[in-house]
Amino acid sequence: MAVLALIHAAIAGFMLFFMAVVPQAAFKTLSAKAVGAFLRVLFPRLFLFGLALALAACVAALMAGADWQLTVSALIAVGFAVNVFILTPRINIYRDRDLEGDATAKRMFGLLHLASVGIFLLQLAGSLTVIGFYSFSNAV
Repeated sequence: MAVLALIHAAIAGFMLFFMAVVPQAAFKTLSAKAVGAFLRVLFPRLFLFGLALALAACVAALMAGADWQLTVSALIAVGFAVNVFILTPRINIYRDRDLEGDATAKRMFGLLHLASVGIFLLQLAGSLTVIGFYSFSNAV
């Protein structure tokens, strides 16, 4: 069970680091064009890393017989898979069309980006929940 909590701590840690550091540093130091190119490389790698960790958490939960934690870990893995394989490619397509002046694409980009961010925040909440329950059960 400790391994499972540790994996979820790694998931939450990299997600919090990304949210707190990466976008601000990128937008502060890079041109708009460079930020776009950087994020198109970063996001798939970020989501694949999260997917690998979430799958490791699934294995740890299976080995520990932790049923609800397995469900949370699997949902987090699905979220990363949806982000990397479905949403990110579409977000990039609509962003390109938006930059070309397509007003409909701008709306779709916004909606898909919002969905991606929403999934990301739910994943973070899921990992923090697993960590919290582990910490609480060991403190009592």
